[in-house]
Amino acid sequence: METEKERKRTECCLVFATHRLTDGVAEYLAYLKREAAGVADLLVLYDCAAAPVRAEDWPWLEFHVFDSRRLEGFFHCGERRLPNPLLALLDCAAARPYAHYLLMENDVVFSGDFNRFLRTVCGEASADYIHIATDADGGRQRHWPVRLIRDNPFGALYFSWSQLFRVSRRYLKALSAFIRRNGSFYYEFLLPTLAYNGGFTVRQFENYGYRFEVSWGPAELYEWKYLHDRRPDTFYHPVKHLGIVDFLSGSSGGFQSFRPLATSL
Repeated sequence: METEKERKRTECCLVFATHRLTDGVAEYLAYLKREAAGVADLLVLYDCAAAPVRAEDWPWLEFHVFDSRRLEGFFHCGERRLPNPLLALLDCAAARPYAHYLLMENDVVFSGDFNRFLRTVCGEASADYIHIATDADGGRQRHWPVRLIRDNPFGALYFSWSQLFRVSRRYLKALSAFIRRNGSFYYEFLLPTLAYNGGFTVRQFENYGYRFEVSWGPAELYEWKYLHDRRPDTFYHPVKHLGIVDFLSGSSGGFQSFRPLATSL
């Protein structure tokens, strides 16, 4: 029987973080799997706290299942508005070794050729951390989890939206070691702060020509932007209603219509 290592085809894992698996999300995953073929392995990082999942019902998907109710510190400092998927990713990486992990949340939508995006960022072998440089809320002090940080050992604090980020296995090990010493950093502060202060190799998605419309604002705002003001090579978050989305096909050069089969988000 094949081992996990023998089945692994690539050095980069596209980790799709979600706590729901409707027919609409499944179609999204089918699209991502097609776009990632030969570039990155697709793994569903599934939080079963709200709804369990039967992996055998989705034989074409690979899962790493965790329960946020039992993952210590998943809700940062006990604040349910601050889920911390970095902890779930660390748990996943311990069982599934890859050189790089590209984590993507389930309500991020890309306008453009996703296969080309993956080839670009997964091909950047030297970078330990690639992050979103856009900060729609205007500075780290406006992101209120900064108030929860204690015993800050760093000369400078940084913030980055983390609905999409790529990390090396080497950097994940450093993050895990730091968290054991100081668990007061919310991951959107910890990821960029440790990277810039720790001498790791850092890139920004914007360095490669990608743009972001990212905020904690209402989904309707970014759904409207996606529908009526969509630009190429741009990510939109949050987009909850996947039924509005058209994915640009890298192979045909045309649009593939994406529609949920039964249930919507």
